[in-house]
Amino acid sequence: MLALLLVMPVVHGAPDTQTLTGEFFWSGRGASGELEAVFTSTGEQTWDVSFHFEFRGRPHVYTGTAEGSLSQGELRGKVKNENKGRTFLFSGTVKDGKFQGTHAETEGGREQSTGTLTLNG
Repeated sequence: MLALLLVMPVVHGAPDTQTLTGEFFWSGRGASGELEAVFTSTGEQTWDVSFHFEFRGRPHVYTGTAEGSLSQGELRGKVKNENKGRTFLFSGTVKDGKFQGTHAETEGGREQSTGTLTLNG
């Protein structure tokens, strides 16, 4: 009698992560720059997100969460700056893998538009 033992490998690794690149425009300061957004899946169309960019010659990483599609449909989220003192909302639409949207800072429960951003897969 021949016994066959099947061993299924356990795969450890990074969760589903997608990196998009693009550009931001800051309307209040008239500044723009390159933007990298890293989306890590936390469930069905829910994400942890980090925005990597330079502003006034200094690197920044704003982190938070997002929900929506990265391929087609609405996408929105909230991120905070490094010391968690400022909160920004972003929202827009993804069409054919390209995101076009706006960002706004929230303070005292009110939103103030701060500009636009675009991202591509």
